[in-house]
Amino acid sequence: MSYPPPPGQNPNNPYAAPPQGAPGAAPYSYPQQGVGQPGYGGYPGGMPAYPGGPGGHMQPIVKMPGQVITARVLLFFAGALWTLTAAGMLIAALSASGGSVVLPGGVGPGAGSAMGVLLLVFLLYGGMAAVHIVPACLFGRGRSGTRITAIVAGSLNSLMPVIGFIAYLSSDTVDSSDGAEAVGAAFFYVLYLAITVLTVVFCSGGAAGRWFNRPQH
Repeated sequence: MSYPPPPGQNPNNPYAAPPQGAPGAAPYSYPQQGVGQPGYGGYPGGMPAYPGGPGGHMQPIVKMPGQVITARVLLFFAGALWTLTAAGMLIAALSASGGSVVLPGGVGPGAGSAMGVLLLVFLLYGGMAAVHIVPACLFGRGRSGTRITAIVAGSLNSLMPVIGFIAYLSSDTVDSSDGAEAVGAAFFYVLYLAITVLTVVFCSGGAAGRWFNRPQH
């Protein structure tokens, strides 16, 4: 003999309360989080983590760009040429002083004047060598000042092949030399001018700007 269900427990009543102990019944509990929700830093239920850190999606630059590396090599090359030229001027100054380093007043008037000019040129060439080599050595950790110094050095260096080529054309060497020597001199000055222009262009590019303005810790 079956009995009718108690009041409030009619299975056909949509407003009936669920029975005690029924699975999934939690009238006073908080809603459970769904499985598979994205998490913050790997924890479920939170915000998704940023791949590039909280500051944004940009990854830090850790490798020197190719254009910056090329500009650095060209600066070292130009600095080496200026160093060799300065050494030649120093040797010529020592030869003008009779093989010993003395003041210009200790030798003849002509020799003292020549040695003074050669020493002045040696200081000028040595300064140009330092302006090229020092910023090239600081490319790894330098800032905007290093980049500006490299641009100024390349700009000053670009004037030298132009002045040298004009002086070569205006001298008597062109009339007394054969065609092969003139072509060789012109090729050297054009090549040197191309090196200096590439140095300025690569140091002024966007890759160089991002490299020297990168965050450093």
